[in-house]
Amino acid sequence: MLPAQGRVVVAVSGGADSLCLLHVLHQLCGPAKRYPLVSLHVAHLNHQLRGRESERDEEAVANIARAWQLPVTLGRVDVTTLAQREHRSIEEAARVARYRFLREVAQGQPIAVAHHLDDQVETLLLHWLRGGGIASMVGLQPRQQDIIRPLLAVRHADTLAYCAQHQLVPVEDLSNSDVRFMRNRIRHELLPLLEAMNPGFRDTLLRNAEVLQTDFAWINAQVDQWWPQIVLQQQSDQLQLSIPPLQLLHPSLQHHLLRRASAHLAGGQSPLEARHYQLLDRLLQRPATNETITLHLPQHLHAMRRGDILVFKYISEQAGKDNRESPLHEVTLSLPASIAVPGTPWTARAEWVADSVTKQVQAALRRQDWSTVWRLLPITPHTVYVDADTLTGDIAAPDLRVRTRRDGDRIQPLGMKQEKKVKEVLIDRHIPREERAQLPLFFSGTRCIWLGGVHLDHRVRLTETTRRIIRLSINHSL
Repeated sequence: MLPAQGRVVVAVSGGADSLCLLHVLHQLCGPAKRYPLVSLHVAHLNHQLRGRESERDEEAVANIARAWQLPVTLGRVDVTTLAQREHRSIEEAARVARYRFLREVAQGQPIAVAHHLDDQVETLLLHWLRGGGIASMVGLQPRQQDIIRPLLAVRHADTLAYCAQHQLVPVEDLSNSDVRFMRNRIRHELLPLLEAMNPGFRDTLLRNAEVLQTDFAWINAQVDQWWPQIVLQQQSDQLQLSIPPLQLLHPSLQHHLLRRASAHLAGGQSPLEARHYQLLDRLLQRPATNETITLHLPQHLHAMRRGDILVFKYISEQAGKDNRESPLHEVTLSLPASIAVPGTPWTARAEWVADSVTKQVQAALRRQDWSTVWRLLPITPHTVYVDADTLTGDIAAPDLRVRTRRDGDRIQPLGMKQEKKVKEVLIDRHIPREERAQLPLFFSGTRCIWLGGVHLDHRVRLTETTRRIIRLSINHSL
């Protein structure tokens, strides 16, 4: 696991696990030791989440590194601000910040982290709760890209015993008991419940992961074989893939190649979920043209197809911000209409509902017979119906426009008495940041009447006084 020579960056929080890891590696690496050509470099990131306690941890790590004559890099990041800015949970923002920092320090050299067997169990449960393919179900690996995990076969109790035996004094992170964090809830609430039902649950879970690891190793071997034939160009922020040979492969192998491509640009862990693979499948199935079609993916990744080339590209937060704040085009919908929404993969449609259907709907609305209403007007996440007389503009040609989101946009979601910022609605619905910029918004006058695929505005709903009805819909153009 350790290289024959070179530098290894050791992530040290000051807790028992990382202190045990650093001590073990310090016994193994350096002149006249088992790995004489390997040097260690300590790295500690202060997340600034616990005030004086965070500063205490930073000081403790600095003192240990100084006592053992090891070089150390100390970093600080305001994780709370980062989480708000990037719309992540505190846990996720801390993890992202930590690995960014470690990779900046390592500059391509191996990074040793103190994950152990109990972390493995928690990670497997966390991944299974969130959903994901086989790549997420195999859990943590002893070596993943630039990350090495020397303690993955030992338990937390073992690291505590090791520290006691060698008179090491770890710091205690009280936030590890805070069940507001998902991993802590798994550790303190879910795991005890599962073990009460099945005392051998941990071992069963780990055995299942081992079985999947065998399958995953075979899959990775297939990916290794095809990777040179698929990848045309590989850079730190961009990958170019050849589509024709990719199209010949089984969909499962296609997905694993796409997973590796996205993981390469996202710090070693692919952010793709099932819905992203579905969109990528449709993108690959389209006929080759000179038109560039772009998919916005999580973690600032973009997939762009032009002809027979698929480009995965990482676009920095600032570049993405500049792009989001650039002037956006707005298109007018003249009934009936079907038009592409600029800067998105969506097509917007608007049409009158036939008079014969409208009369039946009116009668059902007066009876409050909603089952008949929805039978006559089938609603889907991408299709809604609005009362035409609530819109601005000419009675025969209501004002209807569609565009993407801008700062300050507001909507009164169906059933609510007050308006909310569109941004807040999207965050509440857990719409990924990269997808928010592409959602089409329908307007009449200055009012947002439909946040496409998410919420209808309460003020344009159908009521017993509705006389004319317009059907609005959106379709993904891939």
